[in-house]
Amino acid sequence: RSVHNNYLTLPVLFTMLAGHFAFTFGADEAWLVLVLIAVLTAGVRHFFNLWHTGRRAWWILGVAAAAVVALALWLQLDEAASMQTGPVPFAQVQNVIEERCTACHSGESAPLGVRLETEAEITGRADDIERQAVQIRAMPPGNSTGMTEEERDLLAAWIASR
Repeated sequence: RSVHNNYLTLPVLFTMLAGHFAFTFGADEAWLVLVLIAVLTAGVRHFFNLWHTGRRAWWILGVAAAAVVALALWLQLDEAASMQTGPVPFAQVQNVIEERCTACHSGESAPLGVRLETEAEITGRADDIERQAVQIRAMPPGNSTGMTEEERDLLAAWIASR
């Protein structure tokens, strides 16, 4: 069996699954995240290729693990640096929600019954909004309504100030 054409197996698999985990490529430098993940997963594959020849290069896994931690911290710091401070008026948040979310999340046909029309509905779903729109950037799907980073930062600041 060939051992030289399998280095892209893990990077391709990761890239295929990453579409379901938008936080991976939510950073401004998504291309760099993709390149780093490809190199790291190819390195892990190299470890297993060596393993099958009887050689144990544990340092490869150590370097890969340290690099994953560094990448995660870098992505967190990038997100924290863009956070707005101070209280955010609900009216600003409501404008963003109305413009970017209510096309789907209103009326009886709202997905999973998640309606975001009133202040009570929006504040009641603040944790979901943070997770879906701010952290993993899965909403709006494919950013179909064109939510900007400033709007995501505004939502994050509003949630943090509650």
